[in-house]
Amino acid sequence: MAVGLLTLAVASVTSAIVAAQQQSIEARRQIVASVAAESLMARVASEPWATLSDWDGYGEEGNGLLDPWGDAMQGDWAALQRTVSVKEAEIEVPELEVMVTGRSVTVVASLHDGRALATLERFIPEPQP
Repeated sequence: MAVGLLTLAVASVTSAIVAAQQQSIEARRQIVASVAAESLMARVASEPWATLSDWDGYGEEGNGLLDPWGDAMQGDWAALQRTVSVKEAEIEVPELEVMVTGRSVTVVASLHDGRALATLERFIPEPQP
């Protein structure tokens, strides 16, 4: 009976450890994806307004991921792909009673199976002369 209880206890602890490891791996993937998405968003947002729409449809996969300086990203980044979408947009500022035109930029970092891990969206207003 003691052996049976010990076996049950060991199985329970092992199961808890495996579940914790899986959660840790998923959390790490989400953190890496968030950093990857923010890195690409920083690159896109720093572009001149006239060329911003050229990023629509841009994509990177695995070892093709680049940091803000254009260097290849290594390690955990190889499991990710990033895509950019740029759409014309308008937002209303109720306090000022004005509409602001600009572009909505969306960056998605996902796994190769298409599961999105991080999505960033930023509105970039059109510069006024």
